[in-house]
Amino acid sequence: MEVDKTPTQDKSLDPVSNLDATALEELTTSFGFPLIRSQKGLLYGGNTTEGAVEWLLAHQDDDDIDIPIPLERHETTVDDGKAQSYKCNECGKLLSNMANLELHANKTGHSDFSESTESVKPLTEEEKKKKIEEIKSLLAAKRSERLEKEKEDEVERERRRRFEGQEMAKTREQLEAEQRKREIYMRKKEKENFKKERERIRKELEKDKLERLANKGKLQSKLGVEGYHPDAIQYEHDVEGLPSPKKSHIAKPTMSIQQCIEKVSSYRAGGDGEKCLKVLLAYVKNVIENEHDDKYRSINMENKAFKTRVKPFIGGKQLLLAVGFHVEEGGEKLVLPDDADKTILVQAKELLEKAISKY
Repeated sequence: MEVDKTPTQDKSLDPVSNLDATALEELTTSFGFPLIRSQKGLLYGGNTTEGAVEWLLAHQDDDDIDIPIPLERHETTVDDGKAQSYKCNECGKLLSNMANLELHANKTGHSDFSESTESVKPLTEEEKKKKIEEIKSLLAAKRSERLEKEKEDEVERERRRRFEGQEMAKTREQLEAEQRKREIYMRKKEKENFKKERERIRKELEKDKLERLANKGKLQSKLGVEGYHPDAIQYEHDVEGLPSPKKSHIAKPTMSIQQCIEKVSSYRAGGDGEKCLKVLLAYVKNVIENEHDDKYRSINMENKAFKTRVKPFIGGKQLLLAVGFHVEEGGEKLVLPDDADKTILVQAKELLEKAISKY
């Protein structure tokens, strides 16, 4: 008999219009599948409940599983010799649709299949209920397996998070420990350098004292191209065992501004020289920026800042004398006259700023 293969076409045919309504209701209510998945299961699973469930189990992780089924041209071919099922050539089992074939292949590992004109015998109500129970059990097992896998993944993520947190904490502790070691080392080195400098200065002062005692209170000087350069570092303190020289209220500068700054800069222990330079700069800047304010034209030599940061260092007081200050009658204040040369003050300010930056 010749097979009629002339296709009949309906451009407006809805692919889900002929689905089993009872099976669709059962899939959405009893099994809890979404409508689109239920329709696809029936469409591609032989329009039976068990076929739909088997197809959904095999394709539930497909990327397009939840994409709506589009309206499309549907062609049917009248062919009395059309294959009604698929047969496994390895075990002889008949499979109603492609979804069942894929499920059978996944379960058994069989790969030799052929089309068959035999139709699969419909399940009885009892067999159908049994099949549904098996499917439900399978779904429950898969759900349990998925939840267990998710729990294991969560435990693994938490373990990794804690491990990474511990590693980060160890790294941070190591960096902080190294930083503390560096700070302790630098403080220790600074203290050692300070002690060495203090010891050197003490020896120089002792040498200075002995030289003064041997030369009736005077230091032997060395004259060079730039002027007087004594061997010892000198502080303006009276030497023990020698009479204090009488203070004169009329003091004149004995060094140039540059020489005064160089003298002060030679005091390195504890940053004494830099502190002195900064106080001198403050005195000079105050006068320049407030030239009409008498408050800044007078310096109290009994002030703590002057006594501790300027007076002990050779060149400190001399610089103030060099820029125009003079000792007031009574010897307690340095006063800058109104006719002081502002150009000299500006020059001193620039030299002081330069010296501080190089200190």
